[in-house]
Amino acid sequence: MLEVGTIAKAHGLKGEVIVRMTSNRPEQRLAAGARLSTATGELEVVWSSPHQHRWIVQFAGVSDRSAAEALHGTTLLAEPLEEEGALWIHELIGAQVVDAVGRRFGPVVAVEANPASDLLVLHGDRLVPLTFVVETRPDGVLVIDPPRGLVDEDIVFLVPPDPGWPAHFEAEAERLREALGEVAVDIHHYGSTSVPGLAAKPIIDILVTVAALEPMAPYKEPLEALGYEYVPHPENVDMPFFGWPAERPRAFNMHVVEAGGEQERLSLGFRDRLRADPGTAAAYADLKAVLVRQFREKREAYTNAKTAFIDEVLLRAAGETRP
Repeated sequence: MLEVGTIAKAHGLKGEVIVRMTSNRPEQRLAAGARLSTATGELEVVWSSPHQHRWIVQFAGVSDRSAAEALHGTTLLAEPLEEEGALWIHELIGAQVVDAVGRRFGPVVAVEANPASDLLVLHGDRLVPLTFVVETRPDGVLVIDPPRGLVDEDIVFLVPPDPGWPAHFEAEAERLREALGEVAVDIHHYGSTSVPGLAAKPIIDILVTVAALEPMAPYKEPLEALGYEYVPHPENVDMPFFGWPAERPRAFNMHVVEAGGEQERLSLGFRDRLRADPGTAAAYADLKAVLVRQFREKREAYTNAKTAFIDEVLLRAAGETRP
């Protein structure tokens, strides 16, 4: 049974009541002859009329104000309407949301009514109009296809840890190994999505190690053939960055580093420390939760603000201390 409304108060002297509807089909739920269940029995609608965003309803057998007042606060229940393709709120809560390229945005925590389209409320208070749901899977997954800009990549947000992240990495790593062949010395999953139990941006960080960064062609050309885009940046000369083209949602971030070099040691060293030390991982999670609120629309500032913590962890891991 679904909750479709609540009796708010008595109205007039002949037993009418004001009903606050939560159903998006109030005309059907309150049609003459419709039966609604309550904790104390059924109520049959005699007539109803919209009234200031609520409804005036006359129920059979409720003929005076005293009887109407006795119904104050009563929750109205009904069986789901048989509508092809209908999505019910109780089925949406807890459903995992992914986009067309497989990025995961965590579970639906609430559904907000909205005149244009009801809104899925995701972890981190992100809102997605229900109209952008293009598929509902039997395993409780909702696939969304939002227009570019709705899920803005410059907006920093974290999603709950996803046990599927390692599998997503492995699937992409297999594609990379096939394309790069012996050029790739190794391919690593790093960053927050590689640490069990840690909330993260829904983007898989990949570290590809090669024998030498120059010349770039042996790894740059195969990566571009897979759909990656080289993004030159003066600060990335010792770890070239590759991402998804601008017209596609970003599912992976990739850096290429020299095998056995300093960047490989630092990147994997921080990951390994978080994996091995739950206390450090928890402190990092707390820091990120604070920074994501502080720098929600400043991705670069958010990233830079984590540097001091990362450096401190690496120093401790090396047995060093700050003076």
